[in-house]
Amino acid sequence: MNVSEGNDGDVPEPRSGDRPAPAAHQVDFPPVQNGVDYLDSVADQLRSGQPSPRNLKYAVLHLQAAAEVLLKARLVQEHWSLVFKDPGTAKRDRFEAGDFDSCTTTGAIGRLRDIAGVAVGDKPAKSLAILAKWRNRLQHYGLTAPAPAVEVTAAQVLDFLVAFVHDELLPALPGPEAAEAAADLESVGTKVRGITSYMAARLKRLADELKDAADRTVMCPVCDEWALVLGNPAIVMDCRFCHTTWPNAVLALAEYYEVNLLDANVQDCPECTQHTLVVESVGTVAVPGASSSVCFCCGTNFEVAAQCTDCYNVFIPDPVEDHGLCGNC
Repeated sequence: MNVSEGNDGDVPEPRSGDRPAPAAHQVDFPPVQNGVDYLDSVADQLRSGQPSPRNLKYAVLHLQAAAEVLLKARLVQEHWSLVFKDPGTAKRDRFEAGDFDSCTTTGAIGRLRDIAGVAVGDKPAKSLAILAKWRNRLQHYGLTAPAPAVEVTAAQVLDFLVAFVHDELLPALPGPEAAEAAADLESVGTKVRGITSYMAARLKRLADELKDAADRTVMCPVCDEWALVLGNPAIVMDCRFCHTTWPNAVLALAEYYEVNLLDANVQDCPECTQHTLVVESVGTVAVPGASSSVCFCCGTNFEVAAQCTDCYNVFIPDPVEDHGLCGNC
């Protein structure tokens, strides 16, 4: 932060011919430095092994502020009108005065991809959208969410934004400003590496715990980690990494379907009879490619399943007598 230092204590009245008294302290955060300062605050909030709910609250607020500042700073590099909600109404004097409605985070990502040619992956885009939703809840209604889910999402966005600043923003800054921002960013990066190591250690420990359930462990639709274990309809479903919960398999499947299975074939399961069997569209830890047939209720993985050539339902074939038909046909 650039601060113009003023006098401490009383300032005498200037005499004729005296130079003007020094300016008072000023808040001066250029956009990139402002965003990096928010990132530094977030990294401090997440550094402890188990951040408190209050730390996570401010991590969400400051991280969303950082995302908006930094994504829009890159849009300004492309053209200043792109940060307006409606670029067709953009006026330079309103931009310089900061007196306008700006685009949303999702809108900024779309313009970065489509106009500026900046690669923003689907996973960070999704995390940024979740973060924006949580921030709005915090600001207007209050937020209730599993602390680990907030922690994981914040860590993912933080990691993305550090790389975004380094790759997309620093190269276009003037020399002195770039040097100052780079030094601040390196400090943030050191903290992020500690957070990333902590997350990696958690994932490694979880992988060991779930190795016997590899054929029925799928990617969580919230945190995108391979930690949603299927197969116990008697308990509430939850992601073992971010701890997001679903009351039942149907709701979990609906959210998973929305994110990962746009054209999935869902049928009644031959084992548990629930309408939660996804046919040849699910990736598991055992087979990451989306090719497995897995029931979201009982967790049965039908590795040798076949579709009936008459009714198209899934069944377990008898190599001698089924002739490509299920028992009903």
